[in-house]
Amino acid sequence: MFEPSTATNGWQRTAERIEQVLDLVNAGLLAVMVITLSWQVFGRYVLSHAPSWSEELARFSLAWMTMFAAAAALRNGQHISVTTLLAAVPPRVQQVLMVLRDLCILATAAIFGWSGLQFAMMNATQESAGLEVSMAVPYASLVVGALLLIVQLTLSRLGGTPIPVDDGEDPTT
Repeated sequence: MFEPSTATNGWQRTAERIEQVLDLVNAGLLAVMVITLSWQVFGRYVLSHAPSWSEELARFSLAWMTMFAAAAALRNGQHISVTTLLAAVPPRVQQVLMVLRDLCILATAAIFGWSGLQFAMMNATQESAGLEVSMAVPYASLVVGALLLIVQLTLSRLGGTPIPVDDGEDPTT
């Protein structure tokens, strides 16, 4: 199911395991979304009565899936990047830019997580309309996702491998 491990130390293996778990969770969340939205369409157009909970469950699943996918994609450099400046400078400057990039990612994730925590606490007593669960549930995805981003970045750096930059070229050609 998964490719053989290419990790060379414990930090990298841990990051790889986290990524594999996140991929499995995202596959499950995607299945939930497909089933839920299919039921929504069936209910609306065949039964003439759309379930009140289905759209909300799909929306909450999307929020969690987005945050998990962001953390899973970070380790392999699968986020969109512009490499024009990086390609134009010497290797030493590239290293400095990569450290600055990592610090920006950490700062952004920390702010994102803190803001998500504030939203979750502020809306904890409010219930969602369809599922009637605390609105802290979808907002918690921001906190968990930010923590996962920080963990994946930290494990990558402790493992001695910088997060790669996707230069847009296909490595198989």
